[in-house]
Amino acid sequence: MAKRFRRMTESDIKTIIADLDRWALEQLGAKLTWAILEERFGFSRQSLQAKSEVKAAYDYAKQSLSGGLVKTKEQATKENEKLISELERLKLELEDYKRKELLWMQRWQQIAFHIRQKGIQVQAVDKPIPDKGEKPTERETATILRPFDKEIPPSGRV
Repeated sequence: MAKRFRRMTESDIKTIIADLDRWALEQLGAKLTWAILEERFGFSRQSLQAKSEVKAAYDYAKQSLSGGLVKTKEQATKENEKLISELERLKLELEDYKRKELLWMQRWQQIAFHIRQKGIQVQAVDKPIPDKGEKPTERETATILRPFDKEIPPSGRV
């Protein structure tokens, strides 16, 4: 004997979609098929698929159940822990860059101080290097700057 199916109402559609949303959250199990929906709601697969909103909710639930969209609490917790760990690492890295920036600023204050001690205005030396391929190497720059690595002597002013 062939199954007899009834016509679907707007209320039926809302109920089916609500259940499919619960399925997407794994509240109604991890297995979802059109056959299960046929048995649960009393509509044929063709009737269920003919309603675009039901088909969309079904596709969303299937994708969620396959791990495509909704995360379990365990997955969310692991991801959260990874993000917290990454945040802590980035905070430490930022603090390191702030420390290096402070040291860099102090170094250039020392250089400016010593340049002034020699009677030279900083503006006179703060010019671009002529682009004739004669830029000093890192090693040459380190040699040039080494005399400025001394501590700035305390000023006589109070």
